[in-house]
Amino acid sequence: MEFGGDLLVWAAWLYYEEQMTQEAVAESLGVSRATVINLLQEARKRSVVSIAVAPTHLQSVGMARRLAQKYRLKSCLVVPDSDPRLPSYEKIGRAGARLMTQLLAPDDVLGVAWGRTVLALSHALPVMALPHVSVVQIAGSAISTEDFSPEFCTSNIANRIGARCVNLHAPGIVSRKEVKETLMAEPSVKEQFRVIRSCNKVLFGVAGVSSDSMSLLSGYLTAEASRPYLERGAVGVLAGRFVGRDGRPVIGALDDRMIGLTLDELTLIPERICIAGGAEKVEAIDAMLRGGYATVLVTDEAAAAGLEAPSLRASDRLAGRRPRRASGRAGVMRRSAGA
Repeated sequence: MEFGGDLLVWAAWLYYEEQMTQEAVAESLGVSRATVINLLQEARKRSVVSIAVAPTHLQSVGMARRLAQKYRLKSCLVVPDSDPRLPSYEKIGRAGARLMTQLLAPDDVLGVAWGRTVLALSHALPVMALPHVSVVQIAGSAISTEDFSPEFCTSNIANRIGARCVNLHAPGIVSRKEVKETLMAEPSVKEQFRVIRSCNKVLFGVAGVSSDSMSLLSGYLTAEASRPYLERGAVGVLAGRFVGRDGRPVIGALDDRMIGLTLDELTLIPERICIAGGAEKVEAIDAMLRGGYATVLVTDEAAAAGLEAPSLRASDRLAGRRPRRASGRAGVMRRSAGA
């Protein structure tokens, strides 16, 4: 009994390794074809079987090559829009997970800025064994929700690759500047930031500034606290920091109370992997790319089309208005497909 009588493993082996048809597998195991289909689905769900398209092929897609050239990226992956039932952050997270298996190496120090797409990546990352790797949280935490916890992003990735996990045990935003100064003086926090600033790779997502963005839904930011940043032209949030259309940081009163890596410090990390997509985030992703914060981008077809298309601000696109006359200002939104 080579597989101990486990029909699930038997079905997976016969179908994927011996390339038998589902009918042949059913006959061999003495079950119905419907049972074989269910067994194969369960095998993928339980990671008995792992099926993946090599991410290098996604780099060859025409729009991926054009975006890499336009924004001077080391590489770009564009995931096709297919099943509308699957959220874009799940699809991008899965593609990002496959890419990380190629990018991660022994002795890496990987910085992670939490987010919904990053969490999806952490769930999709296959089990690996990488010696002497550290995974560190680079932005302070927010209050966890039923389906999201910032600490899960780093801990999940670390568990998958057998790495040391260094979570940043501090709020992302504290009540007063003096509280931040006190926390930053703590020996344990100082040590955490020493590790954070030693990162040679960093993984992060991009949030918009609308009311349904993860930065607001997570409780990290409030609409009231964000308003002055929006009035100064902020269009996106990455690693907990606001960025304007031209890609430059937008600074305000919250920055003196934020605990985490600054955007200037982020750009000092050699390899910077951004995973973000969705037509609603085109303006924020464009700003992030114009600021040079990413060397690698994993996105979806909807965002890629928007980044390639003629200029149109997000507010116009969502309202269905016609494009304004181009002003020549850097960082103007790209129109998404079908707008």
